[in-house]
Amino acid sequence: MTRTAPVSVRLQPELNEQIAAIAAAMDRPKSWVIEQALEDYVEVQKWQIAAIEEGIRQADAGQLIPHEKVAAWVQSLGGPNELPMPTCD
Repeated sequence: MTRTAPVSVRLQPELNEQIAAIAAAMDRPKSWVIEQALEDYVEVQKWQIAAIEEGIRQADAGQLIPHEKVAAWVQSLGGPNELPMPTCD
């Protein structure tokens, strides 16, 4: 059995009630719901940090798309003359 570490957190009453309702609906303890939420949050943050670091690496390597090209593409989205997504030159 994996050992867990106790953590104390203060929650706003409304959030605490929402977590309790979710836990009851899932027939799980609140601690399980909170742990699942934190695992999801950590995964999203890890992905975002990795994406930012990759973007910085590409920028440092000169792999950039001019703002004007991106702006023109975004403005064209959904229109009859939609442009293809720009790529590095």
